[in-house]
Amino acid sequence: MHSETSNDLSQAGLHIAIQDIKDELFDTPECDYAVAQLLTRWGQAEKAEQLLDEMLMKWGTSPEVLALTQRGYTEIVGESELPADNDEPLRKPKQTAPAALGVVAA
Repeated sequence: MHSETSNDLSQAGLHIAIQDIKDELFDTPECDYAVAQLLTRWGQAEKAEQLLDEMLMKWGTSPEVLALTQRGYTEIVGESELPADNDEPLRKPKQTAPAALGVVAA
């Protein structure tokens, strides 16, 4: 029960922060980008990516909009590669050959 309350408070805080950004930057590509950044940092990369996709449809493909969306996608990828303790990025394990197993008759 306590975790649900904390989660509700966190979501409420996120919504307040998003509204503050919208109040400050109004309806601009920079506003959408700032909201996407916030979502990414709050671990909501899927929502951030959706917002960036919508940004292209809403604002078109001007160089400024393309630069903001590309930066946003890069940040999403960067955040997803960070481990929980943020010490170092995750690395793909090296692909190794399977061990050779011998069959022994009993």
